[in-house]
Amino acid sequence: MLVFCLSACKNKEQKAEEENDSSPLESSMIKSEKPITRLNSKSEELIATWPEYQKFDELITQYQEISMNEALLNSVELSALAKELRDSIRVEKLNIPEVKIRLNVLYSETLRLADMSTIPTITEMLVVEENNNVIDAYSALNIKINNMNTQDQLNEEISKFVDEVLDEPKRDSLEIKDEIEPDNSKSN
Repeated sequence: MLVFCLSACKNKEQKAEEENDSSPLESSMIKSEKPITRLNSKSEELIATWPEYQKFDELITQYQEISMNEALLNSVELSALAKELRDSIRVEKLNIPEVKIRLNVLYSETLRLADMSTIPTITEMLVVEENNNVIDAYSALNIKINNMNTQDQLNEEISKFVDEVLDEPKRDSLEIKDEIEPDNSKSN
């Protein structure tokens, strides 16, 4: 009976130590190394009709500063939203390989984070690293969307410039030379 009581007390002490060891991980906050790159106003207009993007953006914003426990608990939902985002490109302009690749990388990173939630001995450092990878992948997607809109804007400006140059009346190169270098022999 004495042995039974001692072993029961020992088991309770071990459980209490395990809970104390796990509670710092659950309560510790994860802060991303870099902020999420946001969309510019033109890009926001472009994705306004893409509800899956809006949902994902809402949840991923919380991952900039989140407790480790919440990050792992919400990781399955985050990966499900990333899958929906990848599978539902509603903006025709974004339905290109460059964007699809970034969506696949984002989905893969969220799956890794979700897998970590099933590992009981996962370290905080690994979760922080994967959290940063997810945020970096999302930022890369946003950067690509921003760059596409910037490129379109530059193309429009170049096109307008070329149209203006082509619409100008043609002038003889001798006339232009005379305007730049007036004839000095007439003044003497």
